[in-house]
Amino acid sequence: MTASGDVRLPEDAAELLEYCEVGESDRREMLAARPDEDPEWWVLVSALAGELERDLEKPLPADGHRAWPVVPESSTQVGMFAWAWVLLTGLPRLLEVHARRGVPEAVTRATVRALGGVMGSHREIYGRSGVGLMPLWGPPLRFRGADFEIGRHSFTRTEIGLGDGVSGHLLMVHVPPIGPLDAGVSEQSITAARQFFPQWYPDEPVTAFVCPSWLLDPQLAEYLPADSNILTFQRRFTILPLLPPSTPYEGDHELMRLALHLAPPDGGLTAEDLKRIPQDTTLQRAFVSHLSSGRHFHLRTGIRPFR
Repeated sequence: MTASGDVRLPEDAAELLEYCEVGESDRREMLAARPDEDPEWWVLVSALAGELERDLEKPLPADGHRAWPVVPESSTQVGMFAWAWVLLTGLPRLLEVHARRGVPEAVTRATVRALGGVMGSHREIYGRSGVGLMPLWGPPLRFRGADFEIGRHSFTRTEIGLGDGVSGHLLMVHVPPIGPLDAGVSEQSITAARQFFPQWYPDEPVTAFVCPSWLLDPQLAEYLPADSNILTFQRRFTILPLLPPSTPYEGDHELMRLALHLAPPDGGLTAEDLKRIPQDTTLQRAFVSHLSSGRHFHLRTGIRPFR
């Protein structure tokens, strides 16, 4: 994407993919699946690239953000990689923004490696290369300058909306599935965010950290030791009351994707689905035991002051 709004695939795509820590086999397959050689996919790529450019540097609005659509399972490789090409097309402009804001190179590289991460997860969960079968929520926010990975956590600039206007700003805390949730490393990440964001966005004073996550479900205390990293993380937030989920399976599906690295079914899990889940870890056993008893896990939201 250029500043004038013309959609073009970057000439240095191979180097940019390496910068995003995309694996060699995924780089090779993606470079062979160019959407500008497929008119139908090019229309969709151009539209999403225009949306990414339109929202460049804007925070997450108070009314939320929808994930990019999942492509049909019957899609060609061009379709499987189409949304990855959208992200890569916006990368040069994102790098300009980060440089102008004074974002350290290490933060920039950690932020955009989400592209390599989502491709790896896509292979692990769906057994296919690309990104198309996975709902993309976080990566579009990163490539438009709304979300940054700083240490163990990523942070999304988020507006608070009351009535017709913006009444303040939050930092939404996420826990990428990249390894253990060490308590000390987690707190270092929060401390760094407190330091950096007032420097990068002085016109967006932050009121609080907010974390929406399956990790904050108090039901996990029934299965995990009190000194576990997950329960230690929970205690750092005030957990808000449970709101009705969009479906009874919302939290179950999220935990399957992010914690168990499994593709969730379209609806609830059957007894046969549960039998196929490995029982090697405490979390795997907890998941199966909890759902077998007729209960569900939930996405919960926690809040803590910014200062």
